[in-house]
Amino acid sequence: MILKLAGKDLIVMGAGIAGIRAAIAAPRRGLDVLLVERNGSVGDLSTAGLCSPFIRFWLGNESFVSGIFKEVLYGLHRRGGLLRGSFDLEILKMIYLEKLKKAGVVLAFRSIPVKLISAGGFMKQISLLVPSVNLRSK
Repeated sequence: MILKLAGKDLIVMGAGIAGIRAAIAAPRRGLDVLLVERNGSVGDLSTAGLCSPFIRFWLGNESFVSGIFKEVLYGLHRRGGLLRGSFDLEILKMIYLEKLKKAGVVLAFRSIPVKLISAGGFMKQISLLVPSVNLRSK
């Protein structure tokens, strides 16, 4: 099924950690966001690939992280998902999804962009190939 969408301020392609961060940050600045992911989950390599995004981010008692990354780490720690030298990927997925939902981000899983209409350097409409439709805005 082809779904045509217009009226979003920002469409983020890919729900890896960078896409998730962008999709959460944008509504905090008043933007209406659609997050398009070709697979059926969030986190990409940090969850499906088990590639830890949590390299050493402190020195002694001094932390070098802030913002959304710090919020995610706090959520993992609070739920027991930060393990010695690793993390619980299912808890990480839940935290990502909760933060996206709280931000009001519309998620389109298993979706592939097939057509983009732009004018004056701005996207006007995007068409997605989707298996089924159940998208709701805020």
